[in-house]
Amino acid sequence: MILLDDLLQAGGKLHNAAATQHFNDLAYDSRLTRPGELFIALQTNRADGHDYIPAALEAGATGVLCTWPPHSAANATVIVSDDPLALIQRWATQRLRQVNPAVVAVTGSVGKTSTCQVIATLLATQKPTFKSRQSFNSLLGLPIAIARLHDEQRFAVLEFGADRFGEISQLAALFPPRVAVVTTIGPSHLTTFGSLSNIAHEKGALVAALPHDGWAVLNGDNPYVTALRERTIAQVLTFGCGVNCDLRASTIEFSLQGTRMQLHWRNQTVTALVPLLGEPAVTITLAATGAALACGMELELIAETLKAIEPIAGRLRPLEARGGATLLDDSFNAELPAMLTALRTMAALPARRRIAVLGKPADIGPDADAAYAEIGALAAQSADLLVCKGDWGQLAVKAARQAYPQLEATVVHTASAALEALPTDLGPDDLILVKGHAEARMERIAAGLLAPAIEPTHVLVRQEPAWHSVRIGTPDRPTWVRVDLDAIAHNIRRLRTIAGVPLMAILKADAYGHGAIRVAQTAIASGATALAVATLGEARALREADITAPILVLGYTPPWQAREAVFLDITCTVFDLDVARALAEAATALQRIATIHIKVDTGMARLGLPLGDVVPFLQALHAGDLPPHQANKRITRPGLYIEGIYTHFATADSADETFAHQQLRVFNTVLAEVTAAGLRPPIAHAANSAALLRLPDTRLDMVRAGIACYGLNPSVATPLSADFRPALSFHTEIAQVKAHPPGMPISYGGVFITAQHSLIATIPVGYADGLRREPAWREVLVRGQRAPIVGRICMDYAMIDVTKIAGVKRGDPVVLIGTQGEKHISADEVANWLGTINYEVVSTILPRVPREVES
Repeated sequence: MILLDDLLQAGGKLHNAAATQHFNDLAYDSRLTRPGELFIALQTNRADGHDYIPAALEAGATGVLCTWPPHSAANATVIVSDDPLALIQRWATQRLRQVNPAVVAVTGSVGKTSTCQVIATLLATQKPTFKSRQSFNSLLGLPIAIARLHDEQRFAVLEFGADRFGEISQLAALFPPRVAVVTTIGPSHLTTFGSLSNIAHEKGALVAALPHDGWAVLNGDNPYVTALRERTIAQVLTFGCGVNCDLRASTIEFSLQGTRMQLHWRNQTVTALVPLLGEPAVTITLAATGAALACGMELELIAETLKAIEPIAGRLRPLEARGGATLLDDSFNAELPAMLTALRTMAALPARRRIAVLGKPADIGPDADAAYAEIGALAAQSADLLVCKGDWGQLAVKAARQAYPQLEATVVHTASAALEALPTDLGPDDLILVKGHAEARMERIAAGLLAPAIEPTHVLVRQEPAWHSVRIGTPDRPTWVRVDLDAIAHNIRRLRTIAGVPLMAILKADAYGHGAIRVAQTAIASGATALAVATLGEARALREADITAPILVLGYTPPWQAREAVFLDITCTVFDLDVARALAEAATALQRIATIHIKVDTGMARLGLPLGDVVPFLQALHAGDLPPHQANKRITRPGLYIEGIYTHFATADSADETFAHQQLRVFNTVLAEVTAAGLRPPIAHAANSAALLRLPDTRLDMVRAGIACYGLNPSVATPLSADFRPALSFHTEIAQVKAHPPGMPISYGGVFITAQHSLIATIPVGYADGLRREPAWREVLVRGQRAPIVGRICMDYAMIDVTKIAGVKRGDPVVLIGTQGEKHISADEVANWLGTINYEVVSTILPRVPREVES
């Protein structure tokens, strides 16, 4: 319980008549606020807590701690402070002094939360014990955690974290330790600290704060930790497996039931079984045992108590999965050392089949590529199947395949795609490790794997309703595109069902602005049998991403690119004998097969053979001056393989289908002629998205789906059915809001002049991002309302009139394409403003706008 008087003594000022004299707990997030709590309105780089005071009060908060009081706080106590965070820190320090428990502080690169849990379980057998909540380990988190400290508790087990220099020393000053535990020091938070030495220096501030009669409990197997003994005047207890450690483990056995080991301390040896898994269990058990010994517990009692340890959610916790398989849920987070340890743990446990489902590890630092490769190589040794979620996985999978070419490995980008990549026959003795950084939201995969009888909210991390809307991490800039790859997968499956024949997914223009590599991986996983691009460069990018599916270049490939096309196994569109000859010669030189599709112009009047030239052209490809045509690509003799013949419709998306039907008749005539001549290639294709949907006779041997894959209408005359899902949304945020008087010119040229007192907001997006200048993009969504763009759109910025929208401030989300509240701006609407088509709207969002995947 938090007393109002204690908060006032810490420096708070009462703004109004006190509605209550005490609070049940502290809250910092309005979405997590519960009745009776004190809401702290904090200002951060991402948000201002003052904007969420009404939501916190609506959730039941009975008090508010803020820098400036809200307009209305009926029935709530309002406390004002120039620095609410500093006030809460002072209050927490005072509260800890009042209760005066012995503080056991735990820090390290990994394993802090689990170590705290075990220490608290052990000490609770001796005296009432407080433990800080999971990962509430910062200058904000620990003071909030202290709010749950009770008067009778004699031990306080606190987790100390650091994401900047000096934080550990500040925490140690606020909450002085009696016992300091350092679990390990490894390559985590390297982006912040730069080196292991710097990390060791930061963590060492904890042991440096110990008094003479305190204890430093240090990992004796880690040289960086062991060296910290030089920084303390306290007693030192080292733990590990090395013979020189004061507390030592030996005879270690791993199983799914837990970890058995012998513990050696001074002249005693006991056997301990702890229901935690793998290598982490050894370090956690030793660190916790060392802390308990420092607090006066006997070794035999410690060993007996260890049997009752509860596995912690998200930390290598074994759970029953579907089909009777075992899920190793390690989804809470993933520093590099923890990722490697988890893979070794999986390898050490008995299983018929081991499956690793890995998300991006956290904060690798400048050597990320090498770290990803290290993970992949170890996964190849540890797993029978590897599924990597996210772009990082391309390097991991490549390294895994180099280490073990037979390994089944794939890259996915969403939780649903990861689940679909797993075997359908999961059963007993299958072991599935799920691990990744919090940003990867691997708990969503774990939830999909659980046995039906298990409720995810009871066993998994980040299951509170607030997490459904929380966005972990930040994009590369405050303007970004969000791509829903699950929507693309859904759309492709629908199109395949409609078509009834193989589907080629069109990825021109970086997959119509959606990101070609990610879309390619999604398309193939969703049943597309081939891919198509416009240029060899686009095809090369896919091959460099280890995409091995057939790729057709729809556009012109000049003869000088023939050798690279053959080398990369790219299928080329051919309508010129010189190009065909260059491809055939390249195939001979490289001892490979050059696969081609013949394009026929049936009315588009763009690329392709005239109708009367098709049969002679095919005959020429069999003539003596070219290497022989291969009837079957499985034949290894170098030369041309004429796999396909196709055409393209000019008006399939038009209301009038007359010309499209005419083109189809012409193409069918050509097909009849080449068939009669014995020259028909195996695959004939003609249908684009519009024809696939409207003209069943065009589907032939294969369809080419483009715009419909992305959930966008091929045209006004060819709308998609309601179950198709648009995959792209376009976002930015408010950079600044200014009040202007009437008569104020806005932006270049002063072509817009305010007619009244106006609030004009600037957003960091411009024509260099794809926000069209002329004709101009007209509106955006702010706070669920439409706001007009005013003045000329600049290269990097645009101005919007928010006069009629209450409360707009810096950082407010802005939607350019997509939904906000009940309002929606579609790519079709934008296209109508710009006098163009939705294809162009999404394809011309420029590459400097980062693409973020909905995971």
